[in-house]
Amino acid sequence: MVNTFRFVIHTVSPIHIGCDEVYEPLGFRLDEANREIVAFSPTDLVAMLPTHKLNQFSAICEKGTVASLLEIYKFMGNVEMEGRRIKVSPGFAEHYSKTLSIPLNDERKIQRELNQFTIWRTAFLTEDQRPYIPGSAIKGSLRTAYLNALAKEKKLTPFKARDAKRLEKILLEGGQFSTDPFRCIKVSDFRPVGRIKTKIVYAVNEKKAVSRFRARGPFQILEVIEPGNVFEGYITVEQPHPKAGIKNPISMETLLNSLKYFYEKERKREENQLSQIGVQSVSHSPNGSGVLIRLGRHSGAESVTIKGHRSIKIMGKPGEKPKWAKEATTLWLASHSARPTDKGGLQPFGWAALIAPDSELLEGLQEREKLWKKERRRNKADATQEAARQQQKEIERTRELERLRAEEEQRGREEGEKKAAWERLSPEDRAIAKVRDPATSEQEVVGIYNRIDQFPEAKKKELAQALKEYWVGKGKWK
Repeated sequence: MVNTFRFVIHTVSPIHIGCDEVYEPLGFRLDEANREIVAFSPTDLVAMLPTHKLNQFSAICEKGTVASLLEIYKFMGNVEMEGRRIKVSPGFAEHYSKTLSIPLNDERKIQRELNQFTIWRTAFLTEDQRPYIPGSAIKGSLRTAYLNALAKEKKLTPFKARDAKRLEKILLEGGQFSTDPFRCIKVSDFRPVGRIKTKIVYAVNEKKAVSRFRARGPFQILEVIEPGNVFEGYITVEQPHPKAGIKNPISMETLLNSLKYFYEKERKREENQLSQIGVQSVSHSPNGSGVLIRLGRHSGAESVTIKGHRSIKIMGKPGEKPKWAKEATTLWLASHSARPTDKGGLQPFGWAALIAPDSELLEGLQEREKLWKKERRRNKADATQEAARQQQKEIERTRELERLRAEEEQRGREEGEKKAAWERLSPEDRAIAKVRDPATSEQEVVGIYNRIDQFPEAKKKELAQALKEYWVGKGKWK
């Protein structure tokens, strides 16, 4: 028998699902006024750039130096390109501006800063670029909660970290894939409902105990799914064949009870630890509905291990061997800046509520998705019109450049013709032409007048007439 259940995931705290994708320098620009990055495809960028900017951009790329990477960031700041808008924390905008202010001749510092300036993207759908939650991430959380429930019942002697797989087999009473009860649990990807808000934040490492020394972990820059977003998907529970060798099949009720038992305890444990360093924990779940679940990166070592059998690696000072403990000594928290001074603004990662929706909630979700699709169509139409306007501007600019180029060529031809005609003149005719040129200085005209006796008889009268006209024009002829 197969039972499929529809569920909704409502995010309660920032969530980052790793996908090995980053926001490349050629794929975004920073809108400092609105504290947003505008993300777009590099191919769209190249297609939309005016010719003169494309030439400028190509010249920077051809350099191939460390400093040219910084030049690319600066160039992108002056690009008028639209795309997906993602909010950034205040500290990110300051960090970005500070990085761009590094002198181009300090390549060592540029390399160091840009290495830390990687923006990791959360998992997304290729068709519309919206974030989603992979079924594998959800199934992993279900499995962790279920294993913790089993461990509480069986009360085994603590296992070491290297024996984690053997511990799972004992708890599940399944020695291989075919007899693992989770083989009968199928979890779909949970797709976004409506517009999904994300934000660029810092993941910072903080000590659980109050200390005058900071934790040693370097910060990371992550795109996170903000609290309040909704995803929808399905969990299927299959009843195994009697001869499948699965001794303890899992029911949906058992899974939900496991989630409730494990993650609510984890939330309370974390709440106590956070309160000691002045950080607020998450609320139980929206409107008290559903059960808590923890997903994604930086969910905490305790939330992905089995209580009573934890052996968490604790890194010491450089050169020291790592230690193993039942609890981590630090937490990763979402922050507005790389080095927060006010811990009140920090948030734990990964919390969400798994909710079995009623008809009213489903109706609201359908309306939310419908509104997003309508907005998306409108945005696409606006983007098409903007692209057409930009294309028309480029056509007009090209025409103007061609007109200016044609005028320049015409002037060049005329200058060439004048030069050729001038070179064909005799020295006497050039002198007469200079006298008749209003731009010729009076001193030069006097010099020509002093040479009149050297002119052939046929040219003396012509030069005299030109001199008369020149001084009449100056009001000096008597």
